[in-house]
This record gives sequence, structure tokens and C-alpha cells, in this order.
Amino acid sequence: MKHLFTIISISAIQILSPNNVSVSAAEYPNKPILVINPFSAGGSRDVLGRMFASVAEKYLGKHLVVFNKPGASGKIGGLAVVRATPDGYTLGLVSTSDINPIEWDIANGQKPAFTRRDFILLGSLTRSPALVVIPYTSPWKSMADLTKDLKAKPNHYIFCSGGLYNVTHVSTEILMRATGTTARLVPYKGGGECLSALAGGHVNFTTQFLSSTVPLARGGRVRILAVMGSERIRSVPNVPTTEELGIDAQTYQMVGLSAPQGTPAAVVKKLSEVLKKVAEDRSFINMVEGAGDAVRYTSGEELVKYWDRDSERVSKLFKKLVEEKK
Repeated sequence: MKHLFTIISISAIQILSPNNVSVSAAEYPNKPILVINPFSAGGSRDVLGRMFASVAEKYLGKHLVVFNKPGASGKIGGLAVVRATPDGYTLGLVSTSDINPIEWDIANGQKPAFTRRDFILLGSLTRSPALVVIPYTSPWKSMADLTKDLKAKPNHYIFCSGGLYNVTHVSTEILMRATGTTARLVPYKGGGECLSALAGGHVNFTTQFLSSTVPLARGGRVRILAVMGSERIRSVPNVPTTEELGIDAQTYQMVGLSAPQGTPAAVVKKLSEVLKKVAEDRSFINMVEGAGDAVRYTSGEELVKYWDRDSERVSKLFKKLVEEKK
């Protein structure tokens, strides 16, 4: 059975005191909206979040300001959203990669700051496979080259991630388990920083996503060795999939919107409608496709199924990692 992990990326609004908030669809919004990204600029979530914000403005009638607040593998930015005034004017770009450190805390017997149950999922905009990426100047030209050297020198080579136990860390762990290899991790504060380090030759490989990686590949700064999925990608048609290569490792990232439990129903409804409108907007589609990705809308109800299933799978993976470290 394939280890199919869907890494869902979402935007969240946290409501702390829902009984004190009453907002109608007609009233909301009446001022600019702050969107907190708990990772540094330049990663795939940041790229897609800014694309979404630029198009959503014409449907909401107010500016959406994306603000990067990285640290502690997304916990700092996540908590800033959780503790914000529950009026719909502070949103957050979050993902199950932000939940990964929480699941890691649980696996280690620690109490998490918040859980995935704090959010109402409104829907998603994309579902993108992870990519295995190396510096363009690397001597490796294929997955076979990478795997051969990783096996020859266990824990010698270095991979980077956008944070400890975030989506790119988990994706690389899945890849290494499927290929029987090991390497050392250098976590950064976001995918953009990781890709910059990779392009500069400071690390040997990583797993990243389409919207942040394809432009660098087109510019001759990085090379994509494989798509961690079952189908080739139109923007990089010559790159094989892990399935084609006989590697049992697939991971995906979904980018969308969510709201915490207790968010006023009028706000939830309006944001859900705006999400769908943006996904169908030709200007948004063109931007996403221009970055090498593709729009794939999923309703909130369907996203809940992905969210719960994959959070449980990540939890099981972390429990295995904890046992192996004993």
C-alpha cells in the first residue's frame, strides 16, 4: 500500500471569544484584513497566499495584507492568529505542516499549544505534489544518482526544510524511508530560505513545492529530480514521478482557507464563497499556472476528510520516529 500523504495548506482565522462577536455578511469586511504567514517569505505557501490575497481583494472590497511571522516551525505565527481578536480581521496562512510540530509534541507526551480541531476548513485552492530538488550545479542528474550516494554515505549529506517537522521535513522523511537512505537536516524558517540555501550550494537536496521551485528551475538555479506523485506535471513534463521510478513515496500540499471553531457563520459563509470565486478567477489561474502550479478547488467538506486522514497518518509516522529514537 502506498504511503500517500496529502499535505494540506490552509489560511485560518482564530476566534477566541465567539459569543462576543456578531458579524453580518453585509458588514464584513469594513477595513483591511491582516493575513499572518507563520513562515518566512518566498516559500510555496507564501507565494500562493499573496496570489490569493491580490485577487480576493476585488471580491471582499478591502486589502488583504500578508505578514510573515516565522519561528518555532510555525508555532509563533500560529499562536499570533490564535490569540488575535476574533473579528475576522486577522487571518493566517497555515497548513498541516504547522500541525506537524503539534503532532510531534503529542507523540512525545507533551501538551500542544493548539490542535487541528480548532479550525473549520472552508476549502482549498491547489493540491500539489512535493518535488525532489537539488542545486543546479550538483553532480547528481537523477534519483538513482542521489539514492546511490545517500546509501553509500549514511548521514553524510545534508537536506534542508522550511522548519522542523514541517511539510518539507516530513516529505523528505517519507522519501528517505522509501529509499532506505538517511541524511542530516538543517531546518530554516521557511521554504524560501531553504531554497536559497539549496541554490547557493549550502545543502545537498530538499523536497519543495511547485510555485516556489519551478521558477528557480526555469532560471537554472535548481534541478528537479522527481515529482512525488502518481502523475507528471505539465510545467515540468520531463521530470519522472516517484511512482514511475518504483519509489513508494507520494506527498501533496493543499492550499486553502479555514476558520477556527466559533467563527461567525456569516464570515465563514462569505470567505467560503470568496475562496471558490478566486479559484475560478482567470487572473488567479494564470498566476498560479505561471508559477508552474495548477488550481484545484476542493470544498470545505472534502478538505475535512483529507485533513483528518492525513493528520492521523502524520501522527502515526511521528510515533514511529519517537520509538526509533528510544
